[in-house]
Amino acid sequence: MRDAGRHLIYTLALDLPGELGQFHLTKLLVSSLLRTRFSGDVVVFRTAPHPLFLVPRAGVREVQLKLPRKAPRGPDFIPYAQSQKHEVGAHIDVAGYDKIMFIDADSLAVRNVDHLFDGDWDLAVMREGETRIQQMMFGGYLTPEEREQLTCGGINSGTFAVRSTRFHDLLEQWRTIERTPVPGYLPEQSAFNRVVLDWNGSRIDWPRTEVLLPLVISASYRQCVDATLLHAAGGGTPEDRAQFLYGIFASTFLFDSRMTLFNAMEM
Repeated sequence: MRDAGRHLIYTLALDLPGELGQFHLTKLLVSSLLRTRFSGDVVVFRTAPHPLFLVPRAGVREVQLKLPRKAPRGPDFIPYAQSQKHEVGAHIDVAGYDKIMFIDADSLAVRNVDHLFDGDWDLAVMREGETRIQQMMFGGYLTPEEREQLTCGGINSGTFAVRSTRFHDLLEQWRTIERTPVPGYLPEQSAFNRVVLDWNGSRIDWPRTEVLLPLVISASYRQCVDATLLHAAGGGTPEDRAQFLYGIFASTFLFDSRMTLFNAMEM
């Protein structure tokens, strides 16, 4: 059943000074959402001093963030940036929205995402196939009993949606859990898995065919082009991921049987 409410998607483009890797990934993502005619609004949090689009896009709002002077550098910047998924919640007004989705910047909408909001649920998440929640990238906050007994896969924190009335509650739980340090490279994702395990509302898992991680879990070309979202997690540098996603972007939005754009460039 199609959800008639209005929805919001937010994403992060957080780069260190002088870098634009996440900025470029985010522009690909937002462009793909617009080209596939997402019916809701989009909010982008960026550190770059200039906007994604010189010509403003309807329904897209950009919020410039300033990194604190003590923000970590080097490899430690990635966990810091990931934790901003819940820290930017103070900038999001949920009034007027039914559900809110977060999508990591290194993602691409291949098809319209509106149907991912359908249904009477409070939280929608995606489990990574061929994983176990006990792995350190997911299970840093498990109890000893859960480490022995749970049989589910890990939950990727790069794509989720939540009913707007529960949005700030989810972020506060997430933030509180992550304040307790645990081993592992992505504590925010382990904390998100803890939030989902403790969730006291209705929850669904999106089908694995809807959100693919082709650079982590093997996927054919046909599976990629038939998916709704591609998430290039585990794809090396931002430039590596941008190159992969741009190839899918071009084949999805710029290709025609006459190869018009290619022939125009190769005259």
